[in-house]
Amino acid sequence: MTPILQQGVDFAARFAAAKDRLPGAGLPWLASAREKASTDFERQGPPRSRRADWRFTPVDAVLGTDFEPAGRPKSHSGFAGKALCPLTFHRLVLGNGRLLPERSRYCDLPAGVSVSSLAQALQDDPGSLREDLGRDLSAEGLPFACLAAALFGEGVVVRVARGARLDRPLHLLLACDDTESGRPQMAHLRLVIILEPGASLELIEESLGGGRAPFWTNLLTTVRIGAGAGLKHYRLQRENALGSQTSATLVELGRGSRYESHAFSFGGALLRADLRVRLAAEGAQCSLNGLCLVRGTETADHHTVVEHAAAGGITRELYKAILDERGRFVFDGMVHVKPGAQKTDASLYNKNLLLCDDADVHSNPEFRIFADDVSCKHGGAIGRLSSEAMFYLRSRGIGASDARRMLVYAFGSEMIERVSLEPLRESLMAALHARMPEAAEETA
Repeated sequence: MTPILQQGVDFAARFAAAKDRLPGAGLPWLASAREKASTDFERQGPPRSRRADWRFTPVDAVLGTDFEPAGRPKSHSGFAGKALCPLTFHRLVLGNGRLLPERSRYCDLPAGVSVSSLAQALQDDPGSLREDLGRDLSAEGLPFACLAAALFGEGVVVRVARGARLDRPLHLLLACDDTESGRPQMAHLRLVIILEPGASLELIEESLGGGRAPFWTNLLTTVRIGAGAGLKHYRLQRENALGSQTSATLVELGRGSRYESHAFSFGGALLRADLRVRLAAEGAQCSLNGLCLVRGTETADHHTVVEHAAAGGITRELYKAILDERGRFVFDGMVHVKPGAQKTDASLYNKNLLLCDDADVHSNPEFRIFADDVSCKHGGAIGRLSSEAMFYLRSRGIGASDARRMLVYAFGSEMIERVSLEPLRESLMAALHARMPEAAEETA
């Protein structure tokens, strides 16, 4: 068995010390699930570069930091004002992994929609969470997901009843800031999203970093979408230079259901996002979209696995990255078409724009196909700005710097234009402008 004592955090000792105080500690089934998750993490060991799926991810900086469990932030009055989402949306704010009721607003929900903190849900109706919180993660190969399942101290539960829909998007703001101790902080969270047949939801999950001490958020999300239901899931990462996030999102789709994911990364020392989508029943559809702007010494790493387990499924996947300075982007996307998943229609693409020689991209889109009546396409591209396009703009009297910015903006804005929520789309366009990498050199 691999010991899990690191130079930074002894996770086994942390779990042993905290397990009797964690939410739901009095529930035997949950205590057992936490113990198993801790054991699974210990068995797998923390991810290191020797593992093929982590070889390009500089996770040692996270594992080597002596994080302590996050305390209440010293100041949280400005969290909502810094968010990209309008204040008119339903809003749930977690500061340093703790629910902030005074900053949240979700009491006027329509019939059939319930939103609560995970700790409260475990008090009110723990049995309804057993399928999700008791889930065996040992076969997923996601060590940080096991760690979150063992150590989660808070989270959010969203349920949408059969045929119900939320009148406005739900904005989940995960904000972090310094505590009184001033030490590095970590928060392990779980999100549980359940849509019954015919239900509909738009969910915006925004991570907002602040403070002068390192902060690590480790997030595990499980999503169950019933027959004919639909979820639009927007994930916005806006960590500061000391903020890191590791996340695992596990989605299961019922017959004729739809999952639409939009991931935007506008900052953070390390972002590692694992997204697993299983099209479990006939006619399910998923659309996975991503845009990352990476600069400095930042790393953004997206691993996606889409499993077509039934016939007639549709997948559309496109991730883009814009890299400047010494930024690193990793994309590993796999679509698995299982035997019997005939009439699958899937496409998988990754496109990357390099603005300087020191930027680093690792792209690996792939298919594993075990059915013979399918339509599957995939591809990847890594390149620079088009010299022909630059010449065209310069010949129209546009300066070199402005021309480069126009081309970079055009490359990235395609992904933002896919966002159907107009207020969010406008905020993302503004964030793209603010985050726009400066030209590494002028083109004469």
